[in-house]
Amino acid sequence: MRQQRKLKSPSQQRGVVLFVALILLLILSLLGVTAARMQTTEERMARNEDNRQIGAQAAEAALRAAETGLTTGVYAASQFSANANGLYELNPSVSSGILWGPPAFIWSTVGAAITYSPTDPLNPMPALTSLPAAAQSPQYVIENLPAVAMPGDSINQVQYSAPTSPVTVYRITASGVGADSSTTTILQSIFR
Repeated sequence: MRQQRKLKSPSQQRGVVLFVALILLLILSLLGVTAARMQTTEERMARNEDNRQIGAQAAEAALRAAETGLTTGVYAASQFSANANGLYELNPSVSSGILWGPPAFIWSTVGAAITYSPTDPLNPMPALTSLPAAAQSPQYVIENLPAVAMPGDSINQVQYSAPTSPVTVYRITASGVGADSSTTTILQSIFR
């Protein structure tokens, strides 16, 4: 005699399909949320890099503007003795660091630094088209450092050949801010 197996009724099988479908839906939801978070993080990283690049370009433009002003004679040696308006004489007895105070003070005090301006009549500069209109203009300060001898010149008190005159040296510090003011780049250059 043959025994027949009883198959489960269709209503009992449908519950298993529902459970498997819910598990698959949960896995797909987790994958979607993870992909969305990665996209947001990548977007934030790209925005931060863009801000950093804009700040660095602005600081570089200010540095070059200061060098141009020194080369063309816009900033004369006599202007540095007043220690104002972005032109300073280094005084080692007051400070061995940048200028005469903390760097944040220099960039926030009105008149302590020179603001990059394409409309400056003394030192016209190219417009920074990559900066948004609301962005802060880059600034720079120039320090007149003690004169130095040129490479190859004797530093002895007595020179047997014709002595060369000491060379005036300037330290330029430029600050550029990114598009949304979340990044600041500070560059320094020694100019003679």
